[in-house]
Amino acid sequence: MKNIVLSVLLTLIAVGVIGGAYYLGKKSSVAPLLIPASIPPVTSMNTSSTQKPQVNSSPLFTGKIKKITSDLGLFKITDFDKENGVPESIIYYEAGVFTRGEFKGLTRILAIRPPEGPGSSIQFLLATSDFKTYLLDDPINKANYPEGDWDNPYTYLDRNRISKTVSLDSEHAKTITLEKPFGLIRRDDILTENKPNGQKDKNGNDIHLEKPITDFDTSLSLTSIGSSLPFYAKATDWGDGNGYSDKDKKILALRNTYLHQTTLVHISDSTGLTYSYIFSTINDIDTYLSKMSSSEKELISYKKQVALYNQKKLTEYPTYSNTIAFPGMNIKKSVASLPNDYYSNYESAFPGACGGNTDTFIIDSIKQGDLTQVTSSSPYQLYVLKDSKHPIYEIAYDSKMSIEEEMFKQANPGMSKPTFDTYVAKHPLLFFKDTWGRWGAMGEFDIKLMGGCGKPVVYLYPEKPINIHVSFASPISLNTNIPTYHDGWFVNASPDGALTDLQPQYTNCDAIDTTFGSEYAVKACKATTYPYLYWSGRSSEKSYPMVNSGWIIERKYLGVFLQEKLTEMGLTQRESSDMMEYWIPEMSKKNVPYYRISFLQTKDMNEFIPMNVNPKPDSVLRVFLDYKALSVKPSKDIEPQKLTKFERKGFTLVEWGGLK
Repeated sequence: MKNIVLSVLLTLIAVGVIGGAYYLGKKSSVAPLLIPASIPPVTSMNTSSTQKPQVNSSPLFTGKIKKITSDLGLFKITDFDKENGVPESIIYYEAGVFTRGEFKGLTRILAIRPPEGPGSSIQFLLATSDFKTYLLDDPINKANYPEGDWDNPYTYLDRNRISKTVSLDSEHAKTITLEKPFGLIRRDDILTENKPNGQKDKNGNDIHLEKPITDFDTSLSLTSIGSSLPFYAKATDWGDGNGYSDKDKKILALRNTYLHQTTLVHISDSTGLTYSYIFSTINDIDTYLSKMSSSEKELISYKKQVALYNQKKLTEYPTYSNTIAFPGMNIKKSVASLPNDYYSNYESAFPGACGGNTDTFIIDSIKQGDLTQVTSSSPYQLYVLKDSKHPIYEIAYDSKMSIEEEMFKQANPGMSKPTFDTYVAKHPLLFFKDTWGRWGAMGEFDIKLMGGCGKPVVYLYPEKPINIHVSFASPISLNTNIPTYHDGWFVNASPDGALTDLQPQYTNCDAIDTTFGSEYAVKACKATTYPYLYWSGRSSEKSYPMVNSGWIIERKYLGVFLQEKLTEMGLTQRESSDMMEYWIPEMSKKNVPYYRISFLQTKDMNEFIPMNVNPKPDSVLRVFLDYKALSVKPSKDIEPQKLTKFERKGFTLVEWGGLK
């Protein structure tokens, strides 16, 4: 469900916005900014694409993160924003006062705004001495992007309140060198959680506000290396399996035994502001960063061409710039000179749901005595388990093989499911010891997954016929894309939802798989007119959201229940029927008496599968069915889910999908 060249620098779309109209908090003795608020220069002090590193070991800030209870007035608010409740969801935080350097005495501000279109929330860091004018942190010069572009901060911020764009000092280094060959690289989204604030919007929906995460379980503390800031491991939570089949309970018990942490590291600064860091090798991090400069130039060129297209100065939609994959832990047999009886590619272990990770799992209870070293040219030592019947292999096998044979063959043409012994014989897991002495695992990536996000479809309803470009804002591994996703989808959309493919040369109608769910597609392809955009696959970098509420439904009531809830969320009869025609038969393949049913809603999907849509939709509804087949009725009820009501306005995007 967001796809601008994915760099840590560009994928930050994770939180919100701030503002400032009057003084709040402790008054600074520093003189006010010299440039009057009435003059809106766009000059920049930036000299690099990252914040300047701080070598002084003393804290760069005094104070802790503190919510600002008043509106700072930094954002441009349109009448449409007011109709959609944007002002009520904007939130601001003080995030310390600079103690030294160029910005000494200025108060750092975190500002968070709701998303535009099907993207995630938007966040800005600023600094101020008087809460009247502000320095905007803009380390990669996004203020120079075309006016109106989603990534240009002045699309949202009141330019008159910004005196200058700068690269604010930070206690968070972009990269941290660990013991060779490992290192950490920072994601540029501040770690937050989305919480209801106890208020309702005009439709009766809970108003959710982003809140920085500042408290961590001390049992997850890691020794700080290359930084004086506290390090924490990322924890995992697999649930209790209430109502699961015996087989599923067994796999869940194994996950709860062995998979408690991942290689992702959370690092908090002296104010409590936290970023997440990816554990990788120094070489892969350097390679990634070396590609960023040219990637950013390509992105700016693309954005400028999009602006020209929107001004009708270009007749063809520009080619989207290449996405750069974020570094993580991975290795190839050919590069590491692994023996022949190994898989060719290893990446994050135990893939699940339709989310992916750049981090991989730390394996609890594994000791060096359980492992045998592998002869290789890897820059770090690799190991395999001595015991080919080790229970952790059951998790690995289940992660790849718990789908029907037909689906397996679709994802892996010419292959049949291997037996457990055949699968394990090629060493599907490679182990390594990380900087903290923990054993991590990489899993084979030769066998592809067909499961994941199953048949999400996107409807587009403009107010008048227009050309629309839709693309993912973070990397997606696609199993199905109808019409073919080529630098995104480019269609002419009519108010009734009919979509004419404007790049039909990339879709081979005769090659379309007409299995269940795509029976319509060949006829639609030959007419170059589709009812919706159809994709399936999995996120390559975003973790699947946790689901903690929902309903337990008897099999015989599936249709009635889904119709009721889809209507409640705002799907039309046509959209609801389309969704149920696919998902009720799909769910019914599991011959069980009960189902746990939940929904990821718009705000969840905007974070998980963000999209870029040009022009921007005025209203967005995204519904994703999350369910689990249950062999018995759970012994305890789960909390009913609160569903958000949707109001269609202007150009509307609607998406539904579900979890396979």
